[in-house]
Amino acid sequence: MRTTFFRQAAFVAAAAPLVLAACGDDANDAGVAARQLEARFAAAQAEPADEPADAATEVADDTETDTNNDTDTESIDAADVEETAAPATTLAPVEPTGVLVPVIGLDNSFRPQVVEVNVGDEVVWENRGINEHDVLFVQDSAAPFGVEVADFQPGDFYSHVFTEPGEFRYYCSIHGNETVGMVGTVVVTG
Repeated sequence: MRTTFFRQAAFVAAAAPLVLAACGDDANDAGVAARQLEARFAAAQAEPADEPADAATEVADDTETDTNNDTDTESIDAADVEETAAPATTLAPVEPTGVLVPVIGLDNSFRPQVVEVNVGDEVVWENRGINEHDVLFVQDSAAPFGVEVADFQPGDFYSHVFTEPGEFRYYCSIHGNETVGMVGTVVVTG
């Protein structure tokens, strides 16, 4: 499972075909939206992404000293310390299909409201509204992902590759609840 948060220009897209599932009220709107989204992806691809620091890397002093005055002090040479790595957990990856399916978050609605994708497809939410939003998945859909308000401001992107079939309902808690208002569904088929 791959979930990604993107700030406006930090979005890096796959060099794959773009699929747009009926965004807007007519076919012309969908074509314009697809071209705009492709242009944003291309512009973001040209900018380098910041690499996160390796969480397993630690900086150590050359020596460590016990400063308790009641006992003798002892120095430990950093060369005498054995480094051990935590055991790695390997999950069987689902290969992304390279298909990007955009969902546009406007103020008070997601478009399209229902998206049908295959396992391995990547759904990209874009906040095109003037307000902040979030994408929270309904608990009974067993979806362990979503994006909070702080990470989905106007102009931001949120991306997720679906690795299991199912029906995943989501909503914006600012403009609705689990059943009404700004709601949507991702239907994933095997």
